[in-house]
Amino acid sequence: MNIKLSVILPSLNVADYIRECLNSVINQSLHELEIICVDAGSTDGTEKILKEYAERDTRIVVLHSEIKSYGKQVNMGLDYAAGEYIAVLETDDWIAPDMYRCLYEQAETDKLDYAAADFDVFHELQNGYSYFSRRGLFPPDKRDWYGEILNTEQIATLRASDYVLWRGIYNRKFLNANHIRLHESAGAAFQDMGFLQQVKTFAGKVKYIDKSFYRYRQGRENASSGSLEGLRYYQEEFQWLNERKSFFSNLKGIHKKYYYYTMSISFITKYEQILEYLEGNWQDMRLAEPYEWFRMQMDTAINSGFLEESMYKAELWDRLSVLLRSAETHAKKFICGKKEKEKCLQLFLQITKKRPVIIFGCGRRGEKLMLFCDNHHIPVDSFCDNDVALHGKKKMGFRIISPKDLKEELNKMNGMVIVSMKEGNELVREQLINLKIDTDRIVNEIPEGIL
Repeated sequence: MNIKLSVILPSLNVADYIRECLNSVINQSLHELEIICVDAGSTDGTEKILKEYAERDTRIVVLHSEIKSYGKQVNMGLDYAAGEYIAVLETDDWIAPDMYRCLYEQAETDKLDYAAADFDVFHELQNGYSYFSRRGLFPPDKRDWYGEILNTEQIATLRASDYVLWRGIYNRKFLNANHIRLHESAGAAFQDMGFLQQVKTFAGKVKYIDKSFYRYRQGRENASSGSLEGLRYYQEEFQWLNERKSFFSNLKGIHKKYYYYTMSISFITKYEQILEYLEGNWQDMRLAEPYEWFRMQMDTAINSGFLEESMYKAELWDRLSVLLRSAETHAKKFICGKKEKEKCLQLFLQITKKRPVIIFGCGRRGEKLMLFCDNHHIPVDSFCDNDVALHGKKKMGFRIISPKDLKEELNKMNGMVIVSMKEGNELVREQLINLKIDTDRIVNEIPEGIL
């Protein structure tokens, strides 16, 4: 069989998810696959499941990594692979049936270095419904980039926004010719960042298609993205790149600018995430030590003209500038802002008293409000909407009721109704009052910052 695509599945203790993941691969409409499972010493039964599938499907091979390193596992797969193209699939996720066929056809037709698409993030709501949210790569002013073969300057500008390797497939000869591999650091510590920075430095022809295939699971416990060592992991990744001569010597012009821009975005995003966990303790060594390294990198890049204020949104540039001047000043401002948001949250929780709620409005704001309630353990009973066509249907597993049924439902559950829309908010409040719903059960002012 001519192997069109080698799919690498790095695994470690994912027995709860691995069957769903493997089923999504073996049932791909592109059949000419090599499925390389690389396990790093799972102890929860993952390895047994891998062997079970390998016995049923000759396309599956199981390899073993002696060290627990995502980078090492993927590199083992890359060294073993025989396919024309390479893909990586994380084993707590799954993919749509046509993902690899669609990407392969695009890559093969246009002889691309890589082809990629959008993805969906999903997590389970309290009602058991899986909520999916598409992560589109291009903003409205760049939507015409979908489906186009992008040039090297366009590719450079995507360094910070295209940060996950599993959304695409990569030409194996292209990877090998440019010695592109992952950093074999311990654990799963943002090694795809280093891989993609290399890919974008050398790629000449790429394409992103306006579809979403990959389903990324959010909220899994022990995910590396939530580690308090995250800033140190990023430091190690960028240090490794800086020392990789085959990469750094080819980093020029606009690519160098956006490399440092990506570094700055990674720095401030992860720094502030951990600072929040640490309740503003900027002196914690998990922040303070990598901070000094990043500050030196950023100062050098700014002084050399690689980083400019025009590359950033004003608010982000201000945050970065304050952080580079003084970690203490930044922490005080950051925590002050967090306290304001916390006030908004507490005010909202006080208003609802965590009683069951009906959300009025099935639009985007209604969805966001539902997610907020779900995240803060406010029980959502249903949606309500003036659109007659929606009545009796469901939205994300919740009933959609009509306004005339609202009073009876509220009385039954001793609940509140929250008006989600911004435009027409007062009109809806008036409508509810005319329906004889008590004003103390109507929340039509959502505190700033909630949505």
